[in-house]
Amino acid sequence: MAREFNRLNEPDVPSSTATYFFREALRRIWTSKRSSFVAISMIAISLLIVGIFMLVAENLEYTVEQWQGRSRVNVYFASDATAAQIAELRRHLGSRRELARHQFVPPDEALRRFQKYFASVSDLVTQLDENPFPPSFEIEVRPEFIQSPAFNREMAAIRAAPGVEHVQFDWDWLARMRRLVQLINLAGLVAGGILAIAAAFTIANVIRLTMMLYREEIDIMRLVGATERLIRGPFLVEGILQGTIGGLLAVGLLYASFLAVRNTLDPSQSLLFGFLVGTFLPWQKLALLVAGGTLAGWFGSWLSVRER
Repeated sequence: MAREFNRLNEPDVPSSTATYFFREALRRIWTSKRSSFVAISMIAISLLIVGIFMLVAENLEYTVEQWQGRSRVNVYFASDATAAQIAELRRHLGSRRELARHQFVPPDEALRRFQKYFASVSDLVTQLDENPFPPSFEIEVRPEFIQSPAFNREMAAIRAAPGVEHVQFDWDWLARMRRLVQLINLAGLVAGGILAIAAAFTIANVIRLTMMLYREEIDIMRLVGATERLIRGPFLVEGILQGTIGGLLAVGLLYASFLAVRNTLDPSQSLLFGFLVGTFLPWQKLALLVAGGTLAGWFGSWLSVRER
């Protein structure tokens, strides 16, 4: 009688145990569609949040790499600087081999750049009575010269030049950007870790409910001599599939969001374009996101089956 009931309620075990595990896992996911949807959604949301942090950090790091090696010094003149003072500093820069590559940026050009990169607030500048941007020099500096004592002496001399108001180094900004990238990565790992643990426990609860649903079949399988590996295997695969599907869904949502933001921002008018959507995550990091979902699913299902 028990064997006949088992044949009616359980499919025949195929020759391949892995195929049986996979087929049974899919059947049970479909049977418990609502609870499985909750578990998959939790995994997808968790990994999507991690992916957003990773994407922002990736684009910031991409921006830093683009600027890497462009060691640049910006020299800003006072608003009342004379043409003679600007010409004198130009001659000085031209006489220095380490500073020979320089470009003069007049106030009109500085204003045009501001309106290009900060289009959303450019109207505020046009309402002013006069151009607020001073003339400046952009100077390309050789990296080896920066490390030498002569560089500090040269910068001190430029600061002391008549008409110069401020000297700014680009690598200070790059160092702050690197620290920001590290902070974003850390925040993403912490937030994603907490959410992934919550998602794993959600999967564990879903697997427990599924095991309760199939309790009679499990008891009959034990009565007819089925091993614990054969009984628990489909539930483990079920959690792994839920986590993997959640990971793939998170990658899809992340890419769709990336394209939506990329199509919304105008690269010629928004500085945020390069900082946020200049590049997408490489395949290695995408694979890591999916693997994280798979691992969370396995951990959740393992928590459930080990108690049985």
